[in-house]
Amino acid sequence: MEKTFRCGLFGWRPRSLQWLATKQTYIILYSILGLVQGMGHSYLSTVLSTIEKQFGIKSQEAAWIFSGNEISQICFILVLPFLSKIKKRPLWTSVALLLSSFGSFLCALPYLVKDKTQYEGGWYTNTQNTEDIICGSNATRPDTHANMDDGYARDWLGIAFIFIGFFLSGIGSAFFLSFGLPFIDDNMSKKNSPFALSLVMASKTFGPALGSILGGGVLKIFVVPGEGEELDEGEPGWLGAWWIGFVVVSALIASFAPWLSLFPEKLPSDGATDAKKIDVPKDEDADSSKGYITSTVVCLKRLVRNKVYMFNSFSSLFLLFGFTGFATFGPKYFEYHFRQNASTSGSLNGVSRSLGAATGILLSGFLIGKYKFRARTIAGWNLLVAGVLAAGFFVAYNLSCPKLEIYGGIGTVSSCQAGCGCDESSFQPTCSLDGRTLFLSPCHAGCRTHIQEDHEQDGRTKSISLYNDCSCVEEASMALNSSKATPWWKEADLKSPLSRLSVSDPISGAVGGYCPIDEDCTNKFYFLIGLFMVTGCMVASSKLGNQLLTLRSVAPEDKSASMILMISTVSLFVLLPSPVIVGSLMDNICTVWGVQGGQTTNCLLYDTDLMRTTLFTFAGICIIVSTLLDIGVWYYCADINIFEEDDADEEMKSKTMEYPN
Repeated sequence: MEKTFRCGLFGWRPRSLQWLATKQTYIILYSILGLVQGMGHSYLSTVLSTIEKQFGIKSQEAAWIFSGNEISQICFILVLPFLSKIKKRPLWTSVALLLSSFGSFLCALPYLVKDKTQYEGGWYTNTQNTEDIICGSNATRPDTHANMDDGYARDWLGIAFIFIGFFLSGIGSAFFLSFGLPFIDDNMSKKNSPFALSLVMASKTFGPALGSILGGGVLKIFVVPGEGEELDEGEPGWLGAWWIGFVVVSALIASFAPWLSLFPEKLPSDGATDAKKIDVPKDEDADSSKGYITSTVVCLKRLVRNKVYMFNSFSSLFLLFGFTGFATFGPKYFEYHFRQNASTSGSLNGVSRSLGAATGILLSGFLIGKYKFRARTIAGWNLLVAGVLAAGFFVAYNLSCPKLEIYGGIGTVSSCQAGCGCDESSFQPTCSLDGRTLFLSPCHAGCRTHIQEDHEQDGRTKSISLYNDCSCVEEASMALNSSKATPWWKEADLKSPLSRLSVSDPISGAVGGYCPIDEDCTNKFYFLIGLFMVTGCMVASSKLGNQLLTLRSVAPEDKSASMILMISTVSLFVLLPSPVIVGSLMDNICTVWGVQGGQTTNCLLYDTDLMRTTLFTFAGICIIVSTLLDIGVWYYCADINIFEEDDADEEMKSKTMEYPN
């Protein structure tokens, strides 16, 4: 067996490794790495709001920091002129993934080197004692926020480490997609290629489910494991262990990536493959700088003049533009609009989308390989899926919970607060005993006294702050004609936390924390999760067909170039600006900002109605434009042959039967 087809590294290619030089082994290893890569992408979305809280950054600032991944993929287009010289694609992919592993570890480094004493007693809660935020106390209390050190609110060095980490991770993602998928398609027969690609794409799609589960799990752990036992998730002082997942992803990539470097330039195969077709002598001038530039320009011209490739690429660009921003801030939408904990919103959002997507990709791979659908049939299915997706988003747009708003508004001083001296930067949500009316803090509720009550929940003793003599609560109770609700904080399994008690006197008490959500809002949340799972399955069923249309519409020697061009374009025009734009939109609908060290930090409360309409309108417009471009793909793809050599084999068999020896 010649060196090109032998497993090993450089001159070391022992006989004992050659049993690994199979397409099946490569696909299994590549699928595992795809799964881990997918974990890293969804894990970030799950812990995004916690990272914003840790570093005191706004949504738009967070999007810029995480754009390091996209910036490195944009730079990847510089590889295009040297593509013809890169023969050992598995080796280079392995090296890039090891860089990605190091980058993931860098993201956790800010915590690992941080002074852990600042987390004692909860995240920043050492400056917000209950005695300091009741009515009358703030009038004489010094501004503890202003006395804090600025570095305590913004860890710029830690933010820089995270940016560099994502930059390195983007290199691994770029090589993984640009070299990995074409390598599989080149070394497989057209008949087996769809299902092989579906396995890899499904693993990369299923990875986000595991990443979301991992993110949801670590966010249930306090940032310093073993501490914070007096706090519960969702309380102001709680900060989840956001850093653990980055270490896990880093270790997994580092465990599997080196094995990829041992695979040969080409995989052994008995049949005809594109890997053999493109093994032709090169022009003698190809090694010169002029040859690099000329071959690159010729390749780009072929791709730009390819109507199917261009329509398909622009369709994907618009669809991803809408989905990237939505997916990045989707967990935050669930967290605030449906009043879910960060761990619950992040994990369920990722799991619902990933499970449905993985199922859709595997099913489409099996059906396309079995029935050998024509290009127009595949493109027609993509149009149908776009219609279903638009309908699903229209339904989701109309699923809403009661708006989360502060009674009396923000920045206004009502007569019931006279003399309280409330600090607008102290956000300590406080709910009237009616279970519906929310105040910015006990001071804004006009509460003058408080007590602490201990209650047993899930085997733990939880301390609850109860406030009395609340003038603004009493005023709101009379204005809204509200009655006292069943004490929801005492009963963990209460089916209807907002059931009313027959009390005619005005309410003058409150309890610390957000008001409870009603059962209808919870049901809408789980319905939306199910809806996303179904639409995710439908959308994913079109991804493989979409990928096949791209790979079959270009010449075999242009496959990697088409992937590199697409990845760099997507990174520049989609993955980089989309989260920044959506992050800016999210910041614009913030109603309460955190303040630390005299600086405005992360958002504490959003206008949840505007959040819903903004996110779904943004994504919906992009879906409509993408659908119109899909019509162009359907129109021009009639001449594309998805199963080229299989049709040739059938033609040869028919001729043999017609002219027997």
